[in-house]
Amino acid sequence: MPRSIKCILAVLLFVSLAALKPVTAQRPNPDPEFLIPEFFISLSPSVVTVEQGGLTMLTVTIRCNTSSFEAVKDCNGRPKFDLYISEFPDGTSAQTAGGRIGDNTISINTSSEAKVGLFPVQVTVVAGTTRQMQTFVLNIRHAASPPSAETAIREPVAAAAGPQITLEHQVVVAKTPEELNRMANDLGKASWELVSVVNRQNAHGTELIGFFRRPNVVDTKVQRPFSP
Repeated sequence: MPRSIKCILAVLLFVSLAALKPVTAQRPNPDPEFLIPEFFISLSPSVVTVEQGGLTMLTVTIRCNTSSFEAVKDCNGRPKFDLYISEFPDGTSAQTAGGRIGDNTISINTSSEAKVGLFPVQVTVVAGTTRQMQTFVLNIRHAASPPSAETAIREPVAAAAGPQITLEHQVVVAKTPEELNRMANDLGKASWELVSVVNRQNAHGTELIGFFRRPNVVDTKVQRPFSP
């Protein structure tokens, strides 16, 4: 090959290489779904019962994710955690403050005209890239009537002998808080009272287990003495 042709090819190769721009690999943004959570939360109790015009407490526990060194480091470095409560029924309010690691108390107030029933309420805690949510059931009851003057001065009377009152128990399983609320309303018509709710994980997701009780109807009937 003539020398001139070799020179031309060398020049073309140099120009081609110079025109190439280095490509910098860009790291994709991490998918929030796959981020390691910095912390977890839990609520106690799972069923909060309060009367109209009353006050009650809910405990929100924040604990760092000890399975990851980076998560624990970031969690412990947080000055506060933001707490939010949603889906509160009318006539109900809550007082929250900046959350911290450990137990956080939320005061729940109800007005004298608050709607009576069972309401699923969602608690959300946010810090950094982590957002955790849990749901509890708010059970609002009618306010107890004050005793009348006649009842207040009545002399105590010994109860008639009879069978002891026992309690019946029933357990229901629901897929959503709304389904559990419907079940509780239906059972409430038959004097069943919701005692507690437990979240349970299974192969299909999360399910809610509701525990109910009521006085035994048979035992509450007083036996009348036989008279010929």
